[in-house]
Amino acid sequence: NHPWHFTYSNWYGSNSRTGGDQNSGDQKPTWFTPDVYDNGIMSGNNGLFKPTGNITRAQVVTTLYNLEGKPEVTDYSTVYKFGDVEEGKWYTDAVCWAYSKGITTGNAGKFDITGNLTRQQMAAFFFRFAGFMRFETAERADYSGMLNADKVSGYAKEAVEWAVGSGLITGSLAGYDASGAEIRDLNPQGATTRAQLAAILQRFC
Repeated sequence: NHPWHFTYSNWYGSNSRTGGDQNSGDQKPTWFTPDVYDNGIMSGNNGLFKPTGNITRAQVVTTLYNLEGKPEVTDYSTVYKFGDVEEGKWYTDAVCWAYSKGITTGNAGKFDITGNLTRQQMAAFFFRFAGFMRFETAERADYSGMLNADKVSGYAKEAVEWAVGSGLITGSLAGYDASGAEIRDLNPQGATTRAQLAAILQRFC
């Protein structure tokens, strides 16, 4: 377990928020747990977690920043490196911290604050974060047998190999082959939902 490991409970257990998301009426998937919300790792909006909503790039670096305990940020030079990062915003400290630790590099002079987090980007963020924390990152797996494996961008290939090898990413169930074996869809370019990020955090921690 990592130093910040905390206990996960079933959504229908002793947690104070029960049932489906009041914003959508949907029931929580069985693999989703709310403790990342309770422990301040992820936050909601107006009392709702919104599990089916997409995660943005700003939100994922804020999540990792929270996971690290919100360390003090004194160098705000990153604000001037990324044209879309502003001072004094809810994401500013997290982006500056993530850039200073090599967890994010941005793209073409921008961070893409409101851009949806793709699954391959999620793998890259967690891979770099694990390296920053000096965790073991030697695990690798051949994901070529998964659907859409050829859609993984070059920069993300090593991160995805690690994420699949470590069990962080399992792919979505897309069906079964003639022998009854599961067919998994990697979907690296697909958007990551808030519930999926919560599940990734559970596996990571």
